[in-house]
Parts: sequence; C-alpha cells; structure tokens
Amino acid sequence: YHFIKEEMSWDEARAYCRESYTDLAKVFDLTDMRRLQVSAQSQTQAWIGLYSEPGDNRRWHWSLPGEEYTENKTCWGAGEPNDLNYPENCVMTVDKWADFPCSDKFQFICYDTMKDNKMFHLIAEEKSWTQAQNYCRQHHTDLASGLDQIYSEEFKTLQNSKELWISLFRDSWRWSDGSNFSFRYWDMDSFNDGLNNRTCATTLLERSGRWS
Repeated sequence: YHFIKEEMSWDEARAYCRESYTDLAKVFDLTDMRRLQVSAQSQTQAWIGLYSEPGDNRRWHWSLPGEEYTENKTCWGAGEPNDLNYPENCVMTVDKWADFPCSDKFQFICYDTMKDNKMFHLIAEEKSWTQAQNYCRQHHTDLASGLDQIYSEEFKTLQNSKELWISLFRDSWRWSDGSNFSFRYWDMDSFNDGLNNRTCATTLLERSGRWS
C-alpha cells in the first residue's frame, strides 16, 4: 500500500493510482486492513477502491474472506429471498434461508479456525447482523459461512432449531479493479444497510480503519 497525501476526488484518486501504481487499495481481510493502516501512518481518512454502482445491483457474498457464493449452492426457503421489507440484505436460517433487514436481531453462531479445538460458538445474545459479524470477528474468526459449515453436524447441534444469523449478505459495492473480495469493514455508526446515497468508500484511519 502507498499512502498519497494529496487530496483528490475518488475518480481522480483512482486515475492517479492506475497511472502510478495498480489501482486504489483493495482489502481482502483484516490482515490487509492492518497493513493499510500501517502504510497510512497517522492520517485520518483515505479513499479505498470500493464503490457502489447506481441502481439495484446487489450481489450475495459470504462474510468470510475466500468463501465464494454460488447460485447452485444455496438453501433458500420457498419464495426466498423476497426483499419483503426492502432492503432485506442479510440472511437468517432455521432449516432454510430467509432474507431479513440487517437491523433485525437474532442469535448467531461464530466460526473459529479451531481455537481450543472448538470450531463453532453459539452466541445466545440477539444482535443485528452487523453487530453479530463484528462480535465474531473480535472474539473468533467470523460468522458461520458456507454450506459446509452451516450444515455440519456440529453447527446443527448448536443451532437446535433456533433462528440464527449466518454470514450471507448482499450489497451493491464493487472493487475498482474488478476483484470479488467479500470483506467489508463498515464503521458501525455509518452502516445503514445501503439506505444512504454514498457511492465511494473511505477508510476512517483514526477509527481502527473502519469504512464509511
């Protein structure tokens, strides 16, 4: 990562980065995010290569970096996703999946890369999807992601027919170099489930690098 101190618009910054380097910064996971913060030193805010396309161009992603969403590997309930209370950009599961507003609150299961030989952790406290994701990333690895995790025996035993968030979400954000990275790191005060008019993302370096 290379921090450029000159102030520019997002389009100007992208053009500069493409001419002088490769593109605006993209972020694959928390390790990348920490590297970006180090490169920016004591700066407060900077553009990253994430932008939102106009119109309803939302795509589904798994929150866990590297877990790809594919249409033929899904388990939607009848008539789902239906976007009934638009926008319904996050997914709850009992047996089948249903889309819900991300501000709704459910219990959830965190995935952990075999910390203490325990892969899944049921969190009985109800939280919004973003709060649940944030909790899992702080204390474990991420929300449970992908069919292999969600339909494993360990997950189903913990779930025990409870309504739970899973890490599936959709948004209209894209990386300027065309990467399909699903990692998002929104500032909790700025995230409002796609209801604002922002089209370009910044990293708030004085707020742990969270995005706005």
